[in-house]
Amino acid sequence: MMIESMAGKAAAMHGDVYDASPFVFNEKRTAIDHFGELLAKAGYNYHGNETFYSGVDGRQLEVQIFFGIVYYQRLRHMIADKFQVRSTGPIDPITHQPVKGRKKGGGIRFGEMERDAIIAHGTAFVLQGTCSADDYTEKQMCRNCGKEDEVYLVQVPRVFRYLTAELAAMNIKIHLGITDFTEVSRA
Repeated sequence: MMIESMAGKAAAMHGDVYDASPFVFNEKRTAIDHFGELLAKAGYNYHGNETFYSGVDGRQLEVQIFFGIVYYQRLRHMIADKFQVRSTGPIDPITHQPVKGRKKGGGIRFGEMERDAIIAHGTAFVLQGTCSADDYTEKQMCRNCGKEDEVYLVQVPRVFRYLTAELAAMNIKIHLGITDFTEVSRA
């Protein structure tokens, strides 16, 4: 940035275009030396420093300040092109999760980093609402397999049942230990 500032000021004073890329100069003839000489020829400080005056009382400041011209332009990112919002929309028929992608009207991914940021901000109620907003499905489970009188109702996310089915296809069985019981009412 320092070399670009010096080159910009020298170019403005001499009405010329300069190349300040690292391949133009070497260790014997550095870019700072080259543009410093051009600034000195134009009547400025060799390093691009200038004397400034206070905007409050008009007194000269005690130190010189490095000042130069740099090229910049605004990024053409518009918020209308970037925002993504969804209250309802299409879901994946297999996982029952929101589809991916803004163009498809999908949901925003909420991963571990987002979860950690919510926890760090101390807004656990937002985390609870976000993580439990998924559609739960109820599953009847027997506490002691084989006994019909001890069937309990368990709420699990639908994607958990999908994971269980995929693991079962790989010959891996998941056994859930039930600690909080709500017995199924039989009509």
